[in-house]
Amino acid sequence: MENLDKEELKKKYEEAYNNIFPGLQMFVRDTFLDKATEEKYVTGKIIREPTYCDVSCRVGGLVTTHRYAILSNRFVDFKDFEHGSNWGLFVCKRDSYFKILDVYKLNDKTQITLLHLDENWKLFENVKCNIDADIINMSQERFRNKIDTPPIPELATKRWLDRLSYPIGIDHKNEYFPLTGEISNIDNPETLKTIINMDSAIEKLLMIEKDEV
Repeated sequence: MENLDKEELKKKYEEAYNNIFPGLQMFVRDTFLDKATEEKYVTGKIIREPTYCDVSCRVGGLVTTHRYAILSNRFVDFKDFEHGSNWGLFVCKRDSYFKILDVYKLNDKTQITLLHLDENWKLFENVKCNIDADIINMSQERFRNKIDTPPIPELATKRWLDRLSYPIGIDHKNEYFPLTGEISNIDNPETLKTIINMDSAIEKLLMIEKDEV
């Protein structure tokens, strides 16, 4: 955002806010993180996830130690393609950026709240938005209300939890993915195969949605 005058910068912020905040929905992704990985989630930091990210729109109790609570209005709805799994599946496009808003510990559980950013993610580096506090309070309250409720059975299966086993924004060496440039440290063949398959699936889904408009 260098070399922008005050009016241009204001316009960029307005564009980003209009892209990011209207229609925010909370999605969850429950998983297990070790202490070293949990400590990588520092409030205010921006992270990049190069792969597709599965989440659920269904929110219940936890069978895991950690929950990502992700606020987004741009996840792709895959519920119609589940074939009975009933996960409430949404998928985030690869190379998405998130801002870590909050790390909230309650008893032996931890919730990490992320805000899904757009291509203007650099605007949110070292910046606190007025709406952040409201999002954090809402996210924490919902976590407190849900933590002792029964887990949703379909979201407690090994099949579902295996899909959520990798941390968001952090590679297999427990390092942050770089925020810019090509990412070459995705060396898991299954992950690469999933990326190729999901590229095709999302492209087809978006074409269907476009035709229906």
